[in-house]
Amino acid sequence: MMKQLIQTKCPTLLLALLVYAVTLLSGCKGEGYGSPQGYDLNKPREMQLGKVLNEISGLDYMDEDSMLMAISDSKEKVFGIDLKTKKLKDLTDKAIPKDSDTEDVVFLNDSIYLLSSWGEIRVVAPGARDTLGLDRYTMNLDGTNDFETMYYDPTAKALILICKTCENEKRQGIRTAYRFDLQTRQFDTTAFFTISKTDIESLLKDTEAKVDPSSAAINPIDKRLYILSSAGNLLIVTDTRGKVIEAYKLNPDKFPQPEGIAFAPNGDMYISNEGKYGKPTLLFFKHQTGKKK
Repeated sequence: MMKQLIQTKCPTLLLALLVYAVTLLSGCKGEGYGSPQGYDLNKPREMQLGKVLNEISGLDYMDEDSMLMAISDSKEKVFGIDLKTKKLKDLTDKAIPKDSDTEDVVFLNDSIYLLSSWGEIRVVAPGARDTLGLDRYTMNLDGTNDFETMYYDPTAKALILICKTCENEKRQGIRTAYRFDLQTRQFDTTAFFTISKTDIESLLKDTEAKVDPSSAAINPIDKRLYILSSAGNLLIVTDTRGKVIEAYKLNPDKFPQPEGIAFAPNGDMYISNEGKYGKPTLLFFKHQTGKKK
């Protein structure tokens, strides 16, 4: 009886163990998470950011100082992340209004441009001590609109804002980009481009992918636009006019809440995670010429 029991149950047990082992090994390899050419998204170098940047929501690269500029939702200062010393630095005093809901930052021509979630740009000087004399430029769109993404496009000579969700996008299957002219200091009255959510879903083979842009930057090497969608754990690559080229699902273990992206002039990529689902982190991806996906 004992011999028969073992013969009957062992194959089932061995099969279960085999399935478990295969699943575990697949997960360890990061199977299903691809990378753009020149990067390996599965092998970042990680830096802990600390509680000050627990709600880090935007990044930009300060070329001359080997430093990243960063903002945090709950803080009134602009911070610098020194990439050599791995330390934080105050780049302003309390120069961000408490009610600004700041979502992204661009450093350009010795000015700090800050994006508020309703589509307002505020301009601050490095070293500013308070909010006095703050220049403000508001996009007048109808309805309820939410923005988390702003980046500089040198070919357009403008700052570009991308909707996370905007009123006029409903049932159209798009995300819309708007241009802020840096010479006239005015927003264009029409959309700069649109991004097709259907094209992204098709590449991902996922009709339920959440495409809600949380940050973006133009890669200086391939001149393409890299867009993060934190809600959907996605990295989307388009041309600078929104034509979708590639799309990748991000491993939530490494990208629990990706809210900021920036590039160094040599193509090195930095992505920040808020600390909502753990500690806030800065991920570094060395650009490798010729590296395949």
